[in-house]
Amino acid sequence: MSEKKLTEQDELLEIQMKHKKESRIIDIVTIVCMLVIIYGLSLGTLILPDKEFSEAENRALQQKPRLSTEMEGSIVERIAAGKFLDRLIDGRFTSEISKYFSDQIPARDVFVGIKGVSEIALFKMQNNDVMLGKDGYIIERNDYPDLENLHKNLSAITAFSDYVKSELNIPVKVAVAGRGMDTLTSYTPALYDSTFSDRIWDELIAESAGVDFINLREPLKEMADNGEYVYYKTDHHWTTKGAYNAYKIIVEQFGITPTEGNKFRVETASESFLGTTWSSAGMKWVKPDTIEYYRYDGDENFVTHIIDTDKSFDGFYDRSYLDVKDKYSSFIGGNNAHVTVTAKNQPSDAPRQKLLLIKDSFGHSLVPFLAQHFDLDIIDLRYFKESMSKYISENPDIDGVLFLYNLDSLTSAATMNILNAGIK
Repeated sequence: MSEKKLTEQDELLEIQMKHKKESRIIDIVTIVCMLVIIYGLSLGTLILPDKEFSEAENRALQQKPRLSTEMEGSIVERIAAGKFLDRLIDGRFTSEISKYFSDQIPARDVFVGIKGVSEIALFKMQNNDVMLGKDGYIIERNDYPDLENLHKNLSAITAFSDYVKSELNIPVKVAVAGRGMDTLTSYTPALYDSTFSDRIWDELIAESAGVDFINLREPLKEMADNGEYVYYKTDHHWTTKGAYNAYKIIVEQFGITPTEGNKFRVETASESFLGTTWSSAGMKWVKPDTIEYYRYDGDENFVTHIIDTDKSFDGFYDRSYLDVKDKYSSFIGGNNAHVTVTAKNQPSDAPRQKLLLIKDSFGHSLVPFLAQHFDLDIIDLRYFKESMSKYISENPDIDGVLFLYNLDSLTSAATMNILNAGIK
């Protein structure tokens, strides 16, 4: 009787059975390696000291969460007060523990970089909502900004502007800078569709009909299209050159002739600036930016005073920040609630005009230019918690108000409502 001929499936099964033992060993080794990695990293997170701040990402990291809200007393007293395991019960603990393991995992920066390389290798051309653009630009992407919040913020600005102009007879200008994705359209990936970006600007312009609106997107976009370095490649801010060109447009709206560019000495402050966009992109191969200061005669004859900390320094630059990652904060000392910039040795019979600058961080690199014409009272509503109507009423020496915001701040900020406090 002839032997039955084996089919391909039979041959494959025979090979698998023959190497069954070796295959099982490989499977076991793979599982063990995965478990070692998973539990090893988790154990390392729990054992190693927590880091409070990430220099690479320029942000505070999640600390070890608590199961209960802190309070003095026995367990019985804490239960009676609803403070025993309350953070576990209401979900805050589970939400924070996930973020804690993500933030504190050993070698986090390495894994962020690996993810960035992997996403680009898969031709996604973006990672963590950051697009890999042309000519070394990496550009934040936000196709679905909060339009409702934009309307609320613009309504608050309009109401405050109407009050200041009608009740105090002080002119108010509202200047809005574009996001990188709005301004750097020449550098976005080939298949990027700017429809959503254009839509938000249409909404902004329509909602700004009730204020003296200065659109800074279009002139800077035109400069970027012509290859000029007006926005950083690794950060969401404009460069000093971009700030200078914004300054020219703004002061002309106040009836002031801007200083010509050839009057400044360009000083290279740093050639190793890696901004917030780079921090979240994971694209570690992208080259750093250059930070420049536009110097002019007499620019040291100003005093920058940070009211929050009572710290003062001559000029506009806190150069200590050039030694850390957050180099952009060298402009007027970074984010603070209240800062003043005044000229020294001004004659009392010829006082300078005072401008109230209400801004986000885009205003920092604009200050050295504005200070040529105004003493500056600088407010950041993210940190300043007093009534703005009361403040401006109690400071009658204010001659003008400038709102300066990046569009992203107008769609995300939840602090503009303070403008209406005290307004009847």
